[in-house]
Amino acid sequence: MEVNGTPKPFQNIFFCVPQKKESHTGLERSRKKFYVLSMFPYPSGRLHMGHVRVYTISDTISHFQRMRGHQVLNPMGWDAFGLPAENAAIERGLDPEDWTKSNIESMRKQLDSLGLCFNWDRVSESLHSTDGGLDLNFGVLHHCISILSYLRLGPLLDALADLPEWYGVKSMQANWIGDCSGCFFNHIMKVDGRDSGEVLAAYTGSPEAVFGAAYVSVLPSHRLLHGSSALKTALLRALRPGRDSLTEVTALNVFTGREVPVVISSKKEFDGHLDTVMGIPDSSEEEAELAQSLGLSWISVLKTEQDGTQTLINSDEFTGQSRAEAFNSVTQKARERNAGGYLTSAKLRDWLISRQRYWGTPIPIVHCSACGPVPVPVEELPVTLPKVSSLSGKGASPLKTAQDWLRCQCPRCKGPAERETDTMDTFVDSSWYYFRYTDPQNPLRPFEHSRADHWMPVDVYIGGKEHAVMHLYYARFLSHFCRDQGMVSHREPFRKLLVQGLIKGQTFRVAETGQYLTKEDIDFSGPEPIQRDSGSRLQVTWEKMSKSKQNGLDPQEVLQQYGLDTMRLYLLYAAPPEQDILWDVKTDAIPGVLRWQARLWGLITKLRAAREGPETPNPSVLNKRERSEARKIWENKNYAITQVTGHFTEDFLFNAAISRLMGLTNTLSQASSRVVLHSVEFEEALASLCVMAAPMCPHLASELWAGLSQVRNPLGSVLLGKGSVLQQPWPSVDPEYLQTPDTLQLSVRINNKACGSVSVPREVAQDAQKVQELVLNSSLGARLLSERVIKKAILSPRTALINFLVDE
Repeated sequence: MEVNGTPKPFQNIFFCVPQKKESHTGLERSRKKFYVLSMFPYPSGRLHMGHVRVYTISDTISHFQRMRGHQVLNPMGWDAFGLPAENAAIERGLDPEDWTKSNIESMRKQLDSLGLCFNWDRVSESLHSTDGGLDLNFGVLHHCISILSYLRLGPLLDALADLPEWYGVKSMQANWIGDCSGCFFNHIMKVDGRDSGEVLAAYTGSPEAVFGAAYVSVLPSHRLLHGSSALKTALLRALRPGRDSLTEVTALNVFTGREVPVVISSKKEFDGHLDTVMGIPDSSEEEAELAQSLGLSWISVLKTEQDGTQTLINSDEFTGQSRAEAFNSVTQKARERNAGGYLTSAKLRDWLISRQRYWGTPIPIVHCSACGPVPVPVEELPVTLPKVSSLSGKGASPLKTAQDWLRCQCPRCKGPAERETDTMDTFVDSSWYYFRYTDPQNPLRPFEHSRADHWMPVDVYIGGKEHAVMHLYYARFLSHFCRDQGMVSHREPFRKLLVQGLIKGQTFRVAETGQYLTKEDIDFSGPEPIQRDSGSRLQVTWEKMSKSKQNGLDPQEVLQQYGLDTMRLYLLYAAPPEQDILWDVKTDAIPGVLRWQARLWGLITKLRAAREGPETPNPSVLNKRERSEARKIWENKNYAITQVTGHFTEDFLFNAAISRLMGLTNTLSQASSRVVLHSVEFEEALASLCVMAAPMCPHLASELWAGLSQVRNPLGSVLLGKGSVLQQPWPSVDPEYLQTPDTLQLSVRINNKACGSVSVPREVAQDAQKVQELVLNSSLGARLLSERVIKKAILSPRTALINFLVDE
């Protein structure tokens, strides 16, 4: 079949090279691993072009890495829990699980139709009813609910320096976290001198002065005044709204061993979203005034020296240290004693993970009137969602209506208890799913340490920029937590981050009303589009594709019209991954992609026709000019291998990789018939071209390789390789090429007429200004251009050629 004259590869081929399956207990360690991960989708039921773009990128990278001999993990799952699925099910009167499973089945078929080579065995059927492979009910991880005051943001901020390839995202993460200039200290809360069982973490921006604390202050909105805490009664008894209220509750600092009173602040909020702070009069005039107004005493811990510097006094072993020295030594010692001291930011709040909705991961906690909140024992995990009769999206959690599920036995005292009816925010699931993919069938724990260590960190993580702050922050936080718990060896979860841009469609809005129109409602016959019925003028913009804006595009329609590999090549060629694509098939990259595919097909036909003639190929019959031509093909092949490999491993500029392959295609297309017939250079360059194109257009490359494999009388060994094109090794640069002078011959044209060539350093061959200067300073330039007016110099991006346009 052909589309616009271009051979169309078969649509029904699921072109995925099977990998050797690893056993559950063993890993193949003889090959280097490569873990490529694209952010998993919400199963809405339909793929959009943004999905196709991100999965085409991950599929291309995974094919390339397999061809390099790596053991590749490219998994896929579903972000199945959350409000969108529940709301969609409510609108349709369906069960969220049935709705989600139906959508997953539909989207799986769509993904298969795109020929994407995912490790589908990494998602098990038993997990589809939870979050598509990520069940947070395993006992170890539920503690993250109760350790949010832990917030060790200092390491999260510092570790950004170890992520050099998080281009443009590191600053967003740093701004989100804020300046880690203070820390929390743990306090044991007491009433009437008795331990209440509560431990409270209080923040200070002056940890070096911790021995001078006069009080701990909480906001009136603090959980201790509103939850089921044993301190609630005593705190509410002392509360005087609008005033600083001294309470009978005290806080014993675990680090200093000193006990101070708890004050309920008159403020509605503290700076930086905090709800608990330490009052240290020596470090703050405001805190000193508050302590004095409440009649509190404190120990002075700072002494000002004659030179204006301050040193510590009355601070145990830290006495005599400067404030800067004490800042480091106090926080370090607090960490060693497990009393706090982890540098953090006052900018962030705790992560509220619970939602009063049904369709989410159950929180494995039961509430007992005698024991309070009690974790579900490990042997009783996972806690699964019960069926509920109806959902409205309003009022209390629907789980309260599941009485048989709700009522249970307290694991501690065996008395009556109730399960927690809030469910987890889906951000929790997506913050650690990359771990679960490394060990998806494990029924005993979230993942095995050794298997996670084998695959982690993710080598390339691909997704939208809208997730560059919250999702990545949560994922990094949980990865740091797992490292601190000894569950994994790596602290950072993602080595490289590839943030892809949007795919935007043209939108047409009526200027007066803002109504979005379909193209059927628009008259394009005039110089400017207008509304067909009213003749109203329209506002034409480019916006993210969506149904509501009437600018969406069904991937299946593009697939049917242009073919699978044409769509893949377009998405890779239209723009660098991080940039937006403005979808316009008439003026954009699709015509160029179609022409290139036709030229590739033509090159295979050309070689096969030459080798099927009566003359036997013989490199020794080539004359000097033809051998020079073959040499240039050899140089161009090696240059293309160098450039394309670099784009696949370093910057992921697939558009530049395709451009370089187009340049090699041009070189081969210009080869004389005798060079095609008699040179091994043409044969090997064409084979390398097909192999390098394969990760991006595997179906077309498969057809091309099948044609190449049938070439008669091959001169080299490359065409004798067994297997499909994706089973061929990635081409390597010839050693001789690496030893040659790092120059190339640049063809020079004047007004489109060939005038000779100039040798230029390969490293500046794409720098138009430097190349122009080198040509003008050469003997050829001095002879032909020195006395002529140059209107423009055009440097070809694909071949070694510069064209000077001059006045005649």
